[in-house]
Amino acid sequence: MRAEHASADYRFAETNLKSVIGRVAVKNKDMLLDGDISLNVHDVDECVVTDSKWLEFMVNQIVSNSIKYIDRGQEKTIEIWTEPLGDGKALHIKDNGIGIPQSDIPLVCKKSFTGENGRKHAKSTGMGLYIIDNLCRQLGHKLNIASKVDEYTDVSIVFGHNDIYKIG
Repeated sequence: MRAEHASADYRFAETNLKSVIGRVAVKNKDMLLDGDISLNVHDVDECVVTDSKWLEFMVNQIVSNSIKYIDRGQEKTIEIWTEPLGDGKALHIKDNGIGIPQSDIPLVCKKSFTGENGRKHAKSTGMGLYIIDNLCRQLGHKLNIASKVDEYTDVSIVFGHNDIYKIG
């Protein structure tokens, strides 16, 4: 779908990140508790212009991935925070899980790519990050992924000043 037609399919409004993250935390509370995973949320009382329903879907998918790939042998933590970036801000979701091999990072948003970790974990379809990346582009956002094997994965959604979509 081209960006100029996307606005017909999305409802852009100021969206409070704290509210979105709160709803995602409630959806995932049982898995977080069962997995003894700490959720450390800070500096998220920020507003961005986006479609709140689709942002919640994306954040939920990223948190679900973090839970799925968390390292069971250490203190398990998912940290969520925002960072100012020029005109915009980034929402970070970082876990201390198994990480993604550097050779896989350029490919993780490709449709059906499961990579090394996907071959180890049979539940991987290779569709989650593909869908998130497409949604980000359609909403005028950017998806960034940084990772180090056996240390962390940091997935961020960058919200910028987007002149394509106007509220009003």
